[in-house]
Amino acid sequence: MSKYLSRLMTAIIICVSLAVSSVYAQDLSDHHKINIDPTMKKKMSPEALKSIQRFFKDAELAIEKENLDGLMSLYSDHYKNASHTKQSARTIWIRIFEKFDDMASVHNMRMKMYSPDSNVIIIRCSGLLMGKPVGEAELITIDSWTNEDHVLSRVKKGDAWKLIGTAGQKKRKRLWFDKPMHPLF
Repeated sequence: MSKYLSRLMTAIIICVSLAVSSVYAQDLSDHHKINIDPTMKKKMSPEALKSIQRFFKDAELAIEKENLDGLMSLYSDHYKNASHTKQSARTIWIRIFEKFDDMASVHNMRMKMYSPDSNVIIIRCSGLLMGKPVGEAELITIDSWTNEDHVLSRVKKGDAWKLIGTAGQKKRKRLWFDKPMHPLF
């Protein structure tokens, strides 16, 4: 009986190890970084925080794998960011995926607006998107942004978050030397 239990325990350990490794196979490479302000973590329930982190990890994984359909599934059909729509963002991503490899990004996020009862969250973010031009060895900055708002929405609690752009936000004052808003997120 002891030999049987030993084999059974070994089989269980192997199954659990395979299950855990398959879950973590979906995780990001070491190149991506998502930093979340500690006060944001304190204000949100663990479930809400996890759902927001999952949204951004799904976006980063889609970028890393150059999965256009996966990335675009995170955008609302009503996405609006200045003059950009979901379709124009898709066109931009197609061009980026054609011209760059080994993309990586850094996001530094802090919550601007959140209510547990709301289905909208606004996250203020600074970051950059880097990649290697096809055929080259060095990373360059593809896009960067400072204090841009990621506006996420969902139909009801428990639904997946969708990026809606800057919908409902006041137009932010820009200085003459400032570049246009970051259209990708």
